[in-house]
This record gives sequence, structure tokens and C-alpha cells, in this order.
Amino acid sequence: MNSETIEEFATYLELEGKSKNTIRMYTYYLSKFLEEGYSPTARDALRFLARLKKKGYSIRSINLIVHALKAYFKFEGLETEAEKLKTPKIPKTLPRSLTEEEIKKVIEAAKNLRDRLILLLLYGAGLRVSELCNLKIEDVNFEKGFLIVRGGKGGKDRIIPLSETLLQEIQRYLKTRKDNSPYLFVEIRRGKKDKLSPKTVWWIVKKYGEEAGINLTPHQLRHSFATHMLERGIDIRIIQELLGHASLSTTQIYTKVTTKHLKEAVEKARLIETIIGGK
Repeated sequence: MNSETIEEFATYLELEGKSKNTIRMYTYYLSKFLEEGYSPTARDALRFLARLKKKGYSIRSINLIVHALKAYFKFEGLETEAEKLKTPKIPKTLPRSLTEEEIKKVIEAAKNLRDRLILLLLYGAGLRVSELCNLKIEDVNFEKGFLIVRGGKGGKDRIIPLSETLLQEIQRYLKTRKDNSPYLFVEIRRGKKDKLSPKTVWWIVKKYGEEAGINLTPHQLRHSFATHMLERGIDIRIIQELLGHASLSTTQIYTKVTTKHLKEAVEKARLIETIIGGK
């Protein structure tokens, strides 16, 4: 019974436009909720949350679980129960932005071409981890100098212009590939090559951060991208587009217009050139 409910709930979330990662997390916590015998009421949800809090779950995790349970209650038509559940307030703290010198140290610590490119794209293109893992080789347009991030947060596609230096780094890396995977980044899992997992990306970032003497997360690289662009005088609205915080049309006409002003902004900032000395 629970497995059928989970499957139907996942379909509901998909139709609601939730990302694959959100669906995975929501269904995971709902399965825990149901497996432990809790009923779809706000009172039982509070009991479940209180138990998780005692086990050491962070406020951010609790917040995610509340959203998952509220979505489930709505799925079951229990709007009143969903309204009774309140999401906890999360302190609004931004991650520390790295200095350009620190970014340089992290990049130089990566001698492996794949790992180096991962770091360069997280910083130089401001990608989220899930977006990086889902990138396909065909998403990189070498002729026009941009990549397409498909199905970002909110299921929206966006275009990110790439500097000539970063495009060359991608080409250097692809020349070392001996497989036919469509994904830009791959790893060996269960004896075969598969797309890179978010867990591996976190491990890579942490590893090179430690080698550079920095306690580093992937989001810090994305945050540093935005901070350094802003410091160089790039308009905040353009930065929002590059980060995927604003909607972009996927039509060909709008793409041509949008790419021009985004590309000019990336060229003006010259982030990658500053870090690795490109011309």
C-alpha cells in the first residue's frame, strides 16, 4: 500500500513541476513517515518531526521535511492539516565568498583535468551541483560559446555564455575521454561508467578545498561567482539570469537576444582568465 502511495505521490509532484531531486527527497521522507506508522495528520507530523529533531536533524532538514509532508497532505486532499503545519524560520546567512586568490589556490590544487573543469564550471559558470551532474556534451555550443543548463531549479532552462578560455578547458578535457557517454562528466559506478553523482562533486570540492587550506562547499563557488561578478560592476539582473533566478525563454529568437548581453557580461568580468591566466 505504501509503495503505491509513494508512486502516486511522486507522479503528483512531477505534475506539479517539482525537480527530480525534490521528488526524490520528498518521497524518501514520506516513506519514512508512513513506514513508522504515522497517520496523515498535523499532530502525527509534529510527533515525527520532534523525533527527528531529537536525533540531531538540522533546522534546514526539518524545513525540507515539513514541505514534503505539507505537499503529501495536499495530495491527499487534507488542506486543513497542511495549513496547520508551519515551516520553521531558517536564519538567512550567506556562505562566505572566497577571495580570487583562494579560488586560484583551489583550481591549482586540481591536477586532474576532469576535477579541474568541475571546479572551473562551478565557479566560472555559477552552476548548481545537480546542474553540473546533468550536463551533456551536446549542451555545450562551441561555435557560439555558451552552454545550456536544462531543467534547472523550477524546471527552467537557461543559457550561460562561456569564455574562450573555459571552452578550451572543456575541449582539453574531452580529448581525454575514451567512452561514449553523452554526459560531460562521468564516473565508474557499479562497474560501469555513469554520470557524475552529487556526492562525488561534494567530495571533489571538499578534497581540493582542504588541499588549499579552505573548508569549501560547491555552493561557495557559485556564491563567489555571483559576488565577484557584482564586484566587477555587472548588473544584478544579469547575475540573476546567469544564476537561474529569473525566467528565460527557450525560443530561438529570444535566445539570440539574451545571449548577446549575457556574453558581454561574462567577457567583461573575465573571471576564469584572472584565475588561470588565460589571454
